[in-house]
Amino acid sequence: MSDRVQNRFQIRNQAAFIEEERQGITLAAKVRTVALALVLLWQAIDSTETGRAYYFNLLEIFIFVILGGLQYLAAQTHRTELRLQFFFVFIDCILLALVFTLGSPFDDNPLPPAIAMDTARFLYFFLFLMQASFSFRPLLVVWCGFSIILARLGMWVWFLSQSSVYSNLDMDEQNADALLEAASDLDFLFLGYAATELLVVLIVSSGLAIVVARSRRLVWNLLSTERKRASLARYFSPNVVNQLSDSGAEIATARQQEVAVLFADIMGFTKLCENASAEEVIDLLRGYHERLGKAVFDNQGTLDKYIGDGLMATFGTPDPSPNDPANALNCAFEMIEALKVWNEDRLLSGIEPIRVGIGLHWGVVVAGDMGNERRLEYGVIGDTVNIASRIEHLTRDLDAQLVVSDELVCAIQKNGNVPNLYCLTLAGYQEIRGRASGLKVWVFSAT
Repeated sequence: MSDRVQNRFQIRNQAAFIEEERQGITLAAKVRTVALALVLLWQAIDSTETGRAYYFNLLEIFIFVILGGLQYLAAQTHRTELRLQFFFVFIDCILLALVFTLGSPFDDNPLPPAIAMDTARFLYFFLFLMQASFSFRPLLVVWCGFSIILARLGMWVWFLSQSSVYSNLDMDEQNADALLEAASDLDFLFLGYAATELLVVLIVSSGLAIVVARSRRLVWNLLSTERKRASLARYFSPNVVNQLSDSGAEIATARQQEVAVLFADIMGFTKLCENASAEEVIDLLRGYHERLGKAVFDNQGTLDKYIGDGLMATFGTPDPSPNDPANALNCAFEMIEALKVWNEDRLLSGIEPIRVGIGLHWGVVVAGDMGNERRLEYGVIGDTVNIASRIEHLTRDLDAQLVVSDELVCAIQKNGNVPNLYCLTLAGYQEIRGRASGLKVWVFSAT
């Protein structure tokens, strides 16, 4: 696959991943808004404040709810660039630090430092860390951890700068008794708590960033795998798709190999559709393609292409096996049987039955990706393909549903006969356009 095609593949994957990021940010904003709304409700019920101080406290929480709404709106309008997310996270952390530090200007009895710096209040910062984790952006998680550390350090510095506040570093003695006595003082701050808090934030944010990065890589791999599987599923049976996806095999490289080539075509298609509406023609082709395509996949074949009312399939691509010739013949008979059942239903509905000619040939082809960088398709080319197509045209001359080259019959016999082989009748040598000598063929016509 060329670099330009790979780049387009990467761009499509990146676009899909950006959409997943946007949805993650949208979900995070919803979760955060709901969580803060619950906090707002709890504060309204549980708060001991009254008057203006009470409403100011509710206003502080409501501001965070509004910020969550702005983040949701930004995600909905596809404004999810990293700089904007950095800004929202930083504002959240700094505002929460200011709320805990400065308190309410209407409160006559502000919280003392020991309570304002209580670890239980500090846990609210982890709401922002949770929200950042939803984004699938490891850098945003790390930035959130850094913003929390910066905000919390600012709170510690602010309180320790107050003349009435002291820490364990200001104590003459730092034994257990002295620390227990100081702990009862609401102006005392133990710096060991600060170190523990900052260390926990550092560990948790780093761990979450690693988890997010791993999840991001997993999602990326899943996107790549599913796109690859979707592309392979256009041509190969499900078990072959699984095999190619699991092995990571490269099928684009051109190579020569022996394969069985099958062509199928509706006889008298133009006459069949001359009085049909466009919808009826499409319904006919869809039913036809569905039944024949199923037969191809059920016999480990590769669906090369649909050609209007025709179909081309190969057996032995991408990887050949000894059963390829037999699989091709079995597929042809399954197609005939499927169309027989379908025609019975069509007759019961008063619809004209369809008749299909099928040609099979065995030989060497060149297989690989074909086309240009704007449109690449896996396919096969070579004289074997041309002969298979002309063998299918012999079905009209020989009044047969199936014409099989002797090369395919010999390939089947080489690996052991199959029951369907005995249904064929030798039709001798037939002239094939493009070949100097005749081609020995076998035929089958349902009685």
